[in-house]
Formats: sequence, structure tokens, C-alpha cells
Amino acid sequence: MKLRSLIKPKGKKGAIGIIIFFMALMLVLVLGFIAAMAWAVLDIASDELTPIMTELGMAGETNLSEAGEYSFGTANTFVQAMPFLIAIGFVMALIFTLVFVFIVGYNPHPAFIGLYLALMILLIFLCIIMSNMYQDIYTGDDEIATRLQEQTTTSYLILHSPFIMAFIAVVGGILMFARQSTAEAGGSGGFGV
Repeated sequence: MKLRSLIKPKGKKGAIGIIIFFMALMLVLVLGFIAAMAWAVLDIASDELTPIMTELGMAGETNLSEAGEYSFGTANTFVQAMPFLIAIGFVMALIFTLVFVFIVGYNPHPAFIGLYLALMILLIFLCIIMSNMYQDIYTGDDEIATRLQEQTTTSYLILHSPFIMAFIAVVGGILMFARQSTAEAGGSGGFGV
């Protein structure tokens, strides 16, 4: 019975905070990629449909052109504003991951530094793969490539994601591992008095 109590870990935090941090970073990258591609397709569809739907003319006493302007014209305005919203959302999500680490105050055991570095390398490899896929589509000469080139901020963030995510992971690691918890500091103000 005494041996079991000696082996039993004191804190049950484990590595879940580290895993959640890296999953959040990977999710932000994948969602940014999907949002950029979805906007490109929506913009192509909007550019094709809006002129057609706003020039329908009259059907009996119903002005279909006016109805098309209210519906498709408004939708086109929203679609044209989406690159700005996607870029702001992408940047805010990246900042939020660091703010979340700072606010939560997660302080893992130093033994998890190896796991942290392994997940950081995995994140960088994922970023390289996503960046290369995006670059292949971005440098094309088709309609989707021209739409992606219109999204300057989002395209920059995805194309340079290995460096950006590595920087965020390093800062997140410093915030996680460099802080002392109040239990380790002893509540004495840090001077050992």
C-alpha cells in the first residue's frame, strides 16, 4: 500500500494542456486553409451569379431584378468583405492561443519538454505540407489562384506558416515551462524567506 502511494503522481495535470495547445494551432491552420479555399469558390460563384440574377427583368408585376439585387447583391457585398474577415479571424485565433496559455497559467512538469518539442516538430511538418499545398494552388494561373492572390494577409500567413507557427510554439513553450507555479515558489515571494 505504501509503495502504491509513493508511485502515484501528486498532480494529475499530465500533458493534456500541451496537446490541446498544439491541436488548437493545427486546427487554426487547417481552418484558415479551408476558409481561404471556400472563399475563392464562393467569390467565383458570386461573380457569375450576381450579374445574371440582377438582370432578370419583370415577371408579371414582380420585379425580379430588384429582388435579385436585394438578395444576390447583398450576398455579393458580404462575399467581397470576407477576405478581411478571414484574415482578422486567422490573426485573432493565433493571438488567442498565446493569450489562452498565459491566462490559464498551465505549468507542465519539465519532463514534458521532450513531448513539447516532438509536437512542435510535428506542427512544423504539418505547416510545411499545408504551405506547399497552398503555394501550388496559389501560383497557378486559374480562377482559384487569382482569388487566393487577392487574399494578401491570409495567403501570407499560410505561406509563411512554418515560421509563424514555430515562433508561436516557442513563445508558448516559454510561457508554459518558464513560469513557476505558486506551489513550487512556496508562496514566500520568491526570495526563500
